[in-house]
Amino acid sequence: MKTERLIAVTALVVAVLALLSNLGSTQSAVATLDDDPERVGPADELVLSGDEPLVIRNRENRIGWGDRPTSRAWSFGAVHIDRVIQSLLQSDAYVGERDELQQELVEMDEEFTARGEALQEEYADITEEDPNFPEAQQRMQAMMQEYQQFAQIAQGRMSQLQTMQLERGYREMIEAVEVISDKRELDMVLRFIPTAEPFGTNAVEQAMLQIRLRTLLRYPDSIDITEDVLEELSLEG
Repeated sequence: MKTERLIAVTALVVAVLALLSNLGSTQSAVATLDDDPERVGPADELVLSGDEPLVIRNRENRIGWGDRPTSRAWSFGAVHIDRVIQSLLQSDAYVGERDELQQELVEMDEEFTARGEALQEEYADITEEDPNFPEAQQRMQAMMQEYQQFAQIAQGRMSQLQTMQLERGYREMIEAVEVISDKRELDMVLRFIPTAEPFGTNAVEQAMLQIRLRTLLRYPDSIDITEDVLEELSLEG
């Protein structure tokens, strides 16, 4: 009899201890939620009701609603690339390269001018009846052809330099965009022209081009990271 009573008391003590233990765990969990009452979770997924239930999950730290890689919520920004590129082209390094080439071409042009003036002075009094006229005419024509070739080459060299600078400026801008995107955790950055920017042209074709280039018609100002990109490039827009 005593043995049965001892077993019953022992079982009761164990049950009470277990209950107290569970109560302590529950109070601890409640206290954790009470510390941040506005926070829900953690949860593996969130199911939204509708004609077809929509399951929201964490996909690589992005809100995802399906198994496809494109079924994600992406963060994005926008850059006024004309402003950035023009600022780069007006920077000291870029202007210095163009000035250096321009000075070289000017010196060559002055050399051609001096040769042409000397040739004109040499044959200043020559007439068509002069036996040396064919030679003079031939030399004049050769000089003119040589100068035309120089002008084409000069124009080509300047155009080539400008093209190289545009591509280099674009690459530098992209590098700056990458840096800012990492800082702001942006997935995509679009090029855009602010809607308030003047067209700056009187030509119909150019005006239509301005309309077509303005991809965003309404947007929050917070997506514009142009100033950050300019600062990263140490430029003033």
